[in-house]
Amino acid sequence: MKWYQQKYVSHRDWILDNLDKLGMSPQETVIVMLIDFMNEHDMTVTLPDLMQKTGMTSDEVNSVISVLCSKKYLDIKAGSGSIRWVLDGLFETDTARETLVTDRSLVELFEEEFGRPLSPNEMEKINEWNRDNEKKLIIFALREASAYGRLNFPYIDKILYTWKEKGITADKIESELEKE
Repeated sequence: MKWYQQKYVSHRDWILDNLDKLGMSPQETVIVMLIDFMNEHDMTVTLPDLMQKTGMTSDEVNSVISVLCSKKYLDIKAGSGSIRWVLDGLFETDTARETLVTDRSLVELFEEEFGRPLSPNEMEKINEWNRDNEKKLIIFALREASAYGRLNFPYIDKILYTWKEKGITADKIESELEKE
């Protein structure tokens, strides 16, 4: 399963977090967010619905959809009496590969350290941390919690919060480790 197909990944959070890198117009962004919302809630996506919810004309919606398809962000698939609006291309762009908000290896590292599968809430917490912190910093926080025998999410969250307040970065920790 790909990173963006995991239950704990919020597509809209990722899109908004990477909006500047995706190069979408405001109209494209609104259409993408609406399609993602409708897909997530198993709603049928139709042109009239997109027009009604966005206030755009038929020509404007068609133009935006054409641009999204040409950017390979959107794929419209017809089959067995239904049409599917697939945004997988958006999450497989170079931007997505560079920024991987939810890094599967980070989840695997936590599961290995905790010695058990993580709950969906714990995976969502890692997703939140990964949006706000460097991956290395999260790993350092996990190692610190493990070293003190306090392997729990609230403790790791407190470590990350304290480090952020003090301006501690992964680079600072690495340079301190190199001095030792």
